[in-house]
Amino acid sequence: MAHWVRLEIKHVRRGSKAHGTMIPSLIYLDRYRNEGTRVYSPHADYTEADERYRPNSRVSTFDIPAFELPSDEVNVYTADPSPALRQAYTSEGRTLFCVHPQLLESQGGDPYLARILSFGKAKKGIRVSPSSSTRTLYVCETSPPHALKVHFPFRVSRYGRRMRDEVVEQAINVSRELQGGLGAMDPSFAFLREVLGVTYRNLRSETARGENWGYLVREMTPFPSVQEERKLVPGFSLFGRDFFEQGIPPLLFELAGDEDLQAYVLEQIMFPIIRHWVGCFLNFGLLLEPHGQNILLEIGSEGEVVRIVYRDLNLGIDNRRRRDIHIPVNHGNTYNQMESGEFNSITYDKFMGGHFFDPLVAALEERCPKIGPEDFREPCREEFARIFPEHEKYLPRTVQYFSEERDRFGKPLFRDTGKAPEWRP
Repeated sequence: MAHWVRLEIKHVRRGSKAHGTMIPSLIYLDRYRNEGTRVYSPHADYTEADERYRPNSRVSTFDIPAFELPSDEVNVYTADPSPALRQAYTSEGRTLFCVHPQLLESQGGDPYLARILSFGKAKKGIRVSPSSSTRTLYVCETSPPHALKVHFPFRVSRYGRRMRDEVVEQAINVSRELQGGLGAMDPSFAFLREVLGVTYRNLRSETARGENWGYLVREMTPFPSVQEERKLVPGFSLFGRDFFEQGIPPLLFELAGDEDLQAYVLEQIMFPIIRHWVGCFLNFGLLLEPHGQNILLEIGSEGEVVRIVYRDLNLGIDNRRRRDIHIPVNHGNTYNQMESGEFNSITYDKFMGGHFFDPLVAALEERCPKIGPEDFREPCREEFARIFPEHEKYLPRTVQYFSEERDRFGKPLFRDTGKAPEWRP
């Protein structure tokens, strides 16, 4: 993999002199501009991934085995995939089933893996490169550009990254819903569609929840698509250090050029994200998770942030809001469905505010000591209150976060921190 893939852009925005900025490729930023950003919890930097498969590995690519199975062995979920992607993974009664190589190496008695292996060896290896998410893998040199989000039952941060059937189905459902309702959102909102999901059929229906698993196919062209060539910049790479060259200044300052930093960050990054979080909640009852990994800034040819692109559509769903706006609640798939506001606070106060906005402000403070957190928090509180006056109906008065206690499936419970919100009233 090339160390740098650059696009030269010129800053000719108001009040700034024209100058060139070299933006590394998305895959480089995703893998190697993340140093020093995994500090948001005691678990953030923990991984059971083999070093070969980690995002910051020096191994550029590896093959993911793809088994060809009879289609009646699997569930296939779709949300308007292109003919090329559909045909690449499902055709003529056969479906490809992608398995992370670390799972094959460990095996561990998984009944679904045993069933897959009973059909013989993998048909082929698909060449991939990891993203900042260990289980999300960029497929190399294919058209249309896409990624695979695969089952990885090894612990990364707080828990194992399983891709159970209800998780896969829910992401497809959310992608389809957002695509169909996009007209309700701000034009600066875009997302990466989850267009195809494959899971093994459930072999153990007597269990408390389905443990059958599979993978997702994610388009890498932001939707809605545009003709202009644009670059994608992960949120954490705005302030993350470079894995190979620690002394490189944060990318945020390169992008902002000579603009007023407070105005640039508020108007081009923070305000749009707040509007998108509120818009998704009010229009769909969906809870965006806008931390630095899930946010992509789409940079235009003039160096401006044209849109905010969201990836990873396994979102929380607030059933209270959906009932209020007369959207049916899916009783068949209850994954991540909420009847109270704790997770609303986690996504807004902690994922967005604590895990993205706070470190972004800290990077600014380091360069510009006259800038402080309240220079950003107060305007954001005002913007939130302006566009979401009924927020107290849906969000708790205090900040919520994950507890160290787990439910019977190993998922963290919620806890009340007792702290007042900083990025909303």
